[in-house]
Amino acid sequence: MAPRIVVAHGYLASPRKHWFPWLVEQFEPGVVRVPALPNSRHPQPGPWLETLQDAVGAVDDNTILIGHSLGSITTLRLLAELPGPWTLRGLILVAGFAQPLPNLPNLDPFTAAPLDVQAILHGARRRHVFGSDNDTTVAPPITAALARSLKAPLTVIPGGGHFVERQGCRSLPELLPVLSGMLSTELSAGHGDSLNMNTSE
Repeated sequence: MAPRIVVAHGYLASPRKHWFPWLVEQFEPGVVRVPALPNSRHPQPGPWLETLQDAVGAVDDNTILIGHSLGSITTLRLLAELPGPWTLRGLILVAGFAQPLPNLPNLDPFTAAPLDVQAILHGARRRHVFGSDNDTTVAPPITAALARSLKAPLTVIPGGGHFVERQGCRSLPELLPVLSGMLSTELSAGHGDSLNMNTSE
């Protein structure tokens, strides 16, 4: 079965913003899906989780989930609530958080309920967190704390900000080696690192 990558965007975002269109273009059509999460200017946990659940469906060893900012905690919530056992090929969180943001109290409902991290550690085979050293939306220590709780490598991108287009971020090339590593793990013979990746620019 072909791999699939589902991206959960963040607050005030849409599938057409930031680095999401660029990521879609890096792969063959249909591999990357970025569902539009409802009412991103006034997001609510229930509708966001339901929409993401509909987009993801059942996770398996061919599924990689990517969350950006508010999409990270939404993705974590989705995984924590899945009936077990389940297996996920990869989990990547960009500028993520799993605790309240002092500067965005309107998003507190997303972090209010406890999160079952153990279920995620057990099911998500490979995990990786990206952050920057100058993110003023999600403070770098908050993203670092998320990486520690998930026992995930943390890649800090100098000057990356919050990885949004208003700060000049329309691509995130640092994602590609991590994705390639996840996609090339324990694949059937003949696929290799090029698995459905679009090498043409």
